[in-house]
Amino acid sequence: MYKQNLILPNNKTVAIRVNPKCGKQTVASIVCYPHRGKHKPITNPVRELEKYGRVELTEEHEPDYRIAVVRDPVSRLCSAYKDRIVTKNRENLQKKIRSWKEFLAKLERLQQTSRDIAIHTTPQVRRLGTDASVYDRVFTTQQLSNEFLEYLEQIGGCAIPPIKFNTTEHTLERYTPVSARDREYIRELYDTDYRYWGAFFS
Repeated sequence: MYKQNLILPNNKTVAIRVNPKCGKQTVASIVCYPHRGKHKPITNPVRELEKYGRVELTEEHEPDYRIAVVRDPVSRLCSAYKDRIVTKNRENLQKKIRSWKEFLAKLERLQQTSRDIAIHTTPQVRRLGTDASVYDRVFTTQQLSNEFLEYLEQIGGCAIPPIKFNTTEHTLERYTPVSARDREYIRELYDTDYRYWGAFFS
């Protein structure tokens, strides 16, 4: 879904750009549903869709539709902290990071020393670019299970039932205290994301 276009059930094509920790699992389940017949977390949607011959190289084909998915950097960082450190302890980072405050204070250094954290916290402009007008639609992670799903049904000509998993979007900050100072720091750190995509953040 990055260097490949997705071939929809009606043979229209769509390029979808979505960063890690921006709903990739939900996007993957929705786009793969017409071929798998069920919703299920998918780690590599391109490989899954290749089984059905439903991807093509973006460089060789202009897609019929272009979609971007964005997420407020505050929510995205909360998700990265809870998932990559608290829950999964990737690269054994709990030895270095013992709290949300410590994660935020060391984030820039972590992005240089931890491949996993870099992948999941790199500014969204790196993958999306800076021009929202090149996309036919831009969705937030909060819209994936409704507006995004309905749009895929519309342009692909295939009914897709609601998706139930990955519902932590609205509960992350309840367990990760984010102060006004934290928000100000995140806004400075992700200035380009806010500058070019801030109109879509809640």
